[in-house]
Amino acid sequence: MGWSSRFLAFALAAMPLLGAGREGAVLDYRYKVRLRDQGTATETAFRLVTTPPLEVRGKVKRPRLGGWRIEPLAAGRAAPPPAVLLRALSWCYFSGPDPQLVPLAEGVTYGRRWCRLWQVQTPPGVGVYAYLAEVAPHLLALAYLSAAFPEGDVRALEFRLTGVSLGPGTVPAEEGTALLMTLMLRTSAPPGPGGAEEGSLVTEEVH
Repeated sequence: MGWSSRFLAFALAAMPLLGAGREGAVLDYRYKVRLRDQGTATETAFRLVTTPPLEVRGKVKRPRLGGWRIEPLAAGRAAPPPAVLLRALSWCYFSGPDPQLVPLAEGVTYGRRWCRLWQVQTPPGVGVYAYLAEVAPHLLALAYLSAAFPEGDVRALEFRLTGVSLGPGTVPAEEGTALLMTLMLRTSAPPGPGGAEEGSLVTEEVH
């Protein structure tokens, strides 16, 4: 079974759209972290919220690009620590298509909205499998990501999009291609201290 088929069978169980009560986009995620010395994963949740473009002296900074931030959501015993959420942001995506992304024939439905899936091309041996959902024309958001690491304290990470709300002011995020930069760093820097090895991502914050 290919990764796209496995993803469709395993991952996104068509969650309803959240009510669009504010401008921008609101994306809800389930986030799992499995440490190497733990038998079970720690599961938390967060909300990714986009913000309108900044205005600088009457002009809009980076037209059609806004900011984004993370808000904790209680999941299980407690909301995740802020440091975990800030580092999780480096694995998110909310921007337009990129040459590193491949459109698929498959899609996923959120409420009444069918979203085409895109796959992130990852170098062999990286151990990261990521899919994006086209939540609006030419606007993609991280839908599912699975990452495994051969070294370090973190054994695996998993992100799953569970809710989507698009307001009238929705624009791509200025740092919306963070996922692609994270993958680039992982392949260009050596593992270990000072490198891009993922084992130090959330070690001290996960309980």
